[in-house]
Amino acid sequence: MLVSASAGSGKTTLLSQWSSTGPRPSSWLQLDAGDDDPVVLLTYLAFALSRVAPVDPSLYDLLRLPIPPVEDRILPLLALAVSDAPPFVLVLDDAHHLASERCWHAIAVLIDHLPAGAQVGLGTRVDPPLHLAKMLAGGSLFEVRTPDLAFDRDEAAELLGRYAHDPDDSTIEALLAATEGWATGLYLASLAGRHRPFADWPGLVGGDRHEIAAFLASEVLNDQPAEIQEFLLHTSILDWIEPAACRALTGRADAHDLLLRLARENLFVTALAGHGHSFRYHPLFAEMLRVELAERDAGTVATLHRRASEWFLARGDVDAALRHTLAAGDVAEAGTLVSTWWPALWEQGLTATVRRWLESFGDEQILSYPHLTLTAGWVYSALGDARLGELWATRACSVRVDDSPSPDGAASLRSSQALLKATLAREGVAAMRRDAELAARAEARPGSGWYAEAQWALGAARWLCGAARQAVHPLQTAVSEGRAFNRPAELASLGLLSLIAADEGAWDEADEYARLAEERLAGLAFGSDRRVLPLLLARARILAHGEDRQVRLVQARAGEVLERMVPHPWMSLLTTVILGEVDLERGDPAAAERWSERAQHALRQYPDAGVLRGRAERLRRHLEQARSREPLTAAEHRVLELLPTHLTETEMAERLFVSKNTIKTHLRGLYRKLQAGTRSQAVERARALGLLKNE
Repeated sequence: MLVSASAGSGKTTLLSQWSSTGPRPSSWLQLDAGDDDPVVLLTYLAFALSRVAPVDPSLYDLLRLPIPPVEDRILPLLALAVSDAPPFVLVLDDAHHLASERCWHAIAVLIDHLPAGAQVGLGTRVDPPLHLAKMLAGGSLFEVRTPDLAFDRDEAAELLGRYAHDPDDSTIEALLAATEGWATGLYLASLAGRHRPFADWPGLVGGDRHEIAAFLASEVLNDQPAEIQEFLLHTSILDWIEPAACRALTGRADAHDLLLRLARENLFVTALAGHGHSFRYHPLFAEMLRVELAERDAGTVATLHRRASEWFLARGDVDAALRHTLAAGDVAEAGTLVSTWWPALWEQGLTATVRRWLESFGDEQILSYPHLTLTAGWVYSALGDARLGELWATRACSVRVDDSPSPDGAASLRSSQALLKATLAREGVAAMRRDAELAARAEARPGSGWYAEAQWALGAARWLCGAARQAVHPLQTAVSEGRAFNRPAELASLGLLSLIAADEGAWDEADEYARLAEERLAGLAFGSDRRVLPLLLARARILAHGEDRQVRLVQARAGEVLERMVPHPWMSLLTTVILGEVDLERGDPAAAERWSERAQHALRQYPDAGVLRGRAERLRRHLEQARSREPLTAAEHRVLELLPTHLTETEMAERLFVSKNTIKTHLRGLYRKLQAGTRSQAVERARALGLLKNE
């Protein structure tokens, strides 16, 4: 049931009456701007649905994971709970606050799984991004819009008759024409006209709806005692009117009793369904109050927002605290809040909220504060928006910083910047190592996520610079420290350790590191792309070595991650080289050629690539040899397959039922075509060309 209409049309009243009638149990979710994050929304949806549906308790644990598995596990569990429930009603009011496609996708999934007899009611000022036409045609949507909510003559007469003596038909018709049946306009007219003759009421109503509301609501406000006016004005800055918050803003100990009285008197104060002692002013009345407050006492507005920010921050609602801090005009304090709290929200998977926080600032405001610029660099470089990732990575890596402490918990702004530069390594792997070492010296205290992050970056930089043995210790440290303080860094380090072990031919060790990484990934639900990629590459190498057909799926996923993530030059080059090596080992030189071409292009843009340059060149040479060599005959292939064994020429001849001289002829052809002088060289080059599988 879609109730889509302008403010003051009676959407909430209709939904409240509808959901409370009949035998079906109902649940109500009042939405606001802070819910426009899929993890936040799903958390509240789970609690709301638990009142009417059998929600699996494990779902709450999944929602608390650092990056919750929304698509893979959470939505299926919620859909199952909904489909297994008896008929119920779920109301989502003020749904226009949701803009995220992922939020609406979650709602669409739940709607698709409604059992017979269950309904979802959406109250909104704008149509949601659902397939409304298809739903309407299929009979699964009932719409209520502004004209449906407009009062007709009999309804208007009943309402106005409560406030006017002997309302005449012509005046009722005039009020209906002026308000177009708008419920709030009629009600406001009745309140403002209480001390005037009924015939004068139509003259109070003129202009558009906002003008009507502002004028008539101000009439209502002016009829109140001074202390009530002050209470209404000072608390109008709140989205939800909680008595405790009102006490903090006004100092009135009787805030709750006063709100109850105002609600009983219908003074545009409504108790929120399902929210205990929370209230809400009618949106247009609240808008009028805020305008009136700014006109009467502009200096008080910032003070009230600061008090509200302190109150919300004390109770752990950083999102609301930030909104009020910005409303107070305290950009510096707001920037500090974002820089302080973003890692905690990031670990909870609330990436959409963190991004929305940053979007609350203009570019110049972010650039005015180095710590906020660094926050933007860390956040946007880890998300999937290449334009913003490149933009803010550049700005964050070039902003001037000093050794003052970083609000996000890093030892200093300088170490945070050095660590970001090492993570991105845009200037080459030698600079990457210098930045990583600087960060590691500063982040030298175990027991923090930044320490684990610095150890991961140091290990990666050493490996890329050719010091694989020196890379193992910091990576292992990142694993042990990350397990408690930075699980994404633990995941990335395990992936790199698996790659290093594979390079050394220690396949059992490589497989064990990869297995541990996959366990950590299951615990994280899903890591950011740059954390998962090393594991995918390691697993592709292991599967290719074992001739496992699943390697194609892992390769495809690694390729998808590479295309989706904000470019990190060294990770892009690493991916193209390893996937090329894997395809060559699988005996698919055409696919390997495509990766090799991408690697060569990347090298031209990224000349200081450390060991990756040698690997890319080696891949290119092997492919050139494969293109230029004569093809092996079927007989030569059969002999080649026996070369890695310990069989003598005589034993090979017996195995293949040919003479020893025939074996010698085939061997001469093999050595010539593979440009090898010995049996071991022939085996090595055949493996490099994908003609033989590694043992």
